[in-house]
Amino acid sequence: MSAALRILSFNIHGGYDRRGKRDLRRVRDLMEAYDIDIGVFQEIETRPSRGGTVDDILTIAGPERPHHLPALTIKEGEGWYGNLIVSRYPIVSGIVHDLETKPSFEPRNAVDAIIDTNLGPIRIIGTHLSLSPWERWSEVRRLTAVVDRVDQVETRPLFLVGDINEWRMRSKLLDHLDSMMKALPVAKTFPSIWPVFRLDRAWYDHCDFPVRAQTLQTPEIRRLSDHLPVLVTVGG
Repeated sequence: MSAALRILSFNIHGGYDRRGKRDLRRVRDLMEAYDIDIGVFQEIETRPSRGGTVDDILTIAGPERPHHLPALTIKEGEGWYGNLIVSRYPIVSGIVHDLETKPSFEPRNAVDAIIDTNLGPIRIIGTHLSLSPWERWSEVRRLTAVVDRVDQVETRPLFLVGDINEWRMRSKLLDHLDSMMKALPVAKTFPSIWPVFRLDRAWYDHCDFPVRAQTLQTPEIRRLSDHLPVLVTVGG
C-alpha cells in the first residue's frame, strides 16, 4: 500500500450494468484495479425481490476491505437497499443520519464514518440525495447541520461524497455546500454512456494533505452502471 489514500464513490445501480446484467465482482475488480482503500457506494441492493442476496456486501468488499458500515433506507427481510462504506482500514465509529423530514417512497440517509487510515483518522460521509429539488434542499440542510455540530468539537479531515442528484451547474444547494467545504472538480458522470450531468460530486475540509478527484471513464467502466464513479486521492 502506498502513502496515498484512495476513496471511491460509486452509484452502482443495484449492481446492474447497462445491459441489465448483475455481477458485483466487477465492482470489486474495479477497486482492485485502482487500489481503492475505501469504497462509498450508493444504490446497494441486497433485497431478494430485486436480485440481491445477503452475501452481496462480501462480494463487493472482498477480503481486502473487511470493515463495513451499511446505511439501510429500505428493508426487506434480511435484504436491504441503501448506502454503504467498505474499508481496508478499521472503522472506529459510524452512524447513519436520517435526512428525511417527511415520509418518502425512497427514504434518504447519509452514512458517516470515522476511519483510522494510513494517513491518520479521517471522517467520510456518503449520501444519495433525492431527485426532487425541494427534497434535496431539505436533505442537505439536515446533512450540513450534522457536519456543523461535529466541526465544533473536532477538525479531522472530512470528505463528503456521493450522488447529489443536482443536475444544474449552479444552484442554492451547490452554493451552500461549496461555502462550507472545498469542492473537488470532477467531470460529468451521468448517464455513463454519454455523460451530460455532474450528479456525483466530492468535497473536503480540514485536510493538510493534497487532495484531487477524477471521474473514471474507461469503456469498461462505462458499462458497469448508469453512473460513472468518482475517485478521490489524498496524499501521494
